[in-house]
Amino acid sequence: MQIRKPEVAERLRELARLEGKSITDLVEEMVRERDERLTAAREADIERKLTAAMETVRRFQALPIIGPLPTDDDLYDEDGLPK
Repeated sequence: MQIRKPEVAERLRELARLEGKSITDLVEEMVRERDERLTAAREADIERKLTAAMETVRRFQALPIIGPLPTDDDLYDEDGLPK
């Protein structure tokens, strides 16, 4: 991999030196940490949306049934075509 911005390459070298790691090990750790953070955020977002959907279903199912439910006879004629 080539870093084209000299200031970024220098910052990586300095961080690696401060942490006593190679640049490769430092970058590997940074990538792994970022991947873990993004994965956790994505999973939390999925869980939040799933919880919201389940709450919507729960509220819908709690609504009272008003009147008789439609049957196939209400929706289709004697030939099976929509009314």
